[in-house]
Amino acid sequence: MPAAKFEITRQCKVCGETFVAKTIESWYCSPKCSKIAWKRRKDEELRLQRLDDVVKKIPKSKEYITVPEAYALFGISKETLYRLIRKGTIPSVNAGERQTLLSKEELMKLYSLRKKALTKPKPIAKLYSLEPKDCYTIGKITEKFLVNESTVYLHIRKYSIPTQQIGNFVYVPKKEIDNLYKGMKR
Repeated sequence: MPAAKFEITRQCKVCGETFVAKTIESWYCSPKCSKIAWKRRKDEELRLQRLDDVVKKIPKSKEYITVPEAYALFGISKETLYRLIRKGTIPSVNAGERQTLLSKEELMKLYSLRKKALTKPKPIAKLYSLEPKDCYTIGKITEKFLVNESTVYLHIRKYSIPTQQIGNFVYVPKKEIDNLYKGMKR
C-alpha cells in the first residue's frame, strides 16, 4: 500500500505521548497502550455491572440503606458518605458492628441517582443536507486534504457517509468530511 500524502499527529490517550497516527482510527501510540485502554474499559464496565447488580437487590420500599448500597445507588464515594455522616448532614443509624444505615430519602434530596451503566442509548439517525452548497465534491476533498480518490471512497464506505451524484460529480456532506479528516496537516 502506498504511503499517505498526509500526516496526523495525535496525543496518546493513555500515556499522553505525541505520535504520528498510521490510520484515522489510531488513538494510541503503541499496542501496549491500546491493550491498557481496552483493559480499563472492560474493568469499568465490570465495576458498573457490579454496582447495577447491587442496586437491583435493594427493595424500593427500604427506607434505610447501607453505605455500599448508597455508593451503588448514587455513585457517591464511601469516604464522602462517612464524612457527611460525621458532619450530621445525613441521618444515620448504627445497626451494629460495620453496619451503618443511611436515610435513603435524605440522600435523594441531596443527590441524584447514578445513571444506568449498561443502557447504551440508541444512535439517533443523522440528517444530512446533500445540497451542493453544503457538500464537497470528491475532487475538492482530494485537493483540500491531500488524499487519493480511492482513499476517500474507502472512508466513505467504511463510515457509511451518504453521497449524492449529480451529473459527473459526487457530493459528500462537508460536516462529515471535516470531522473525519480533522487534525490532518496539509
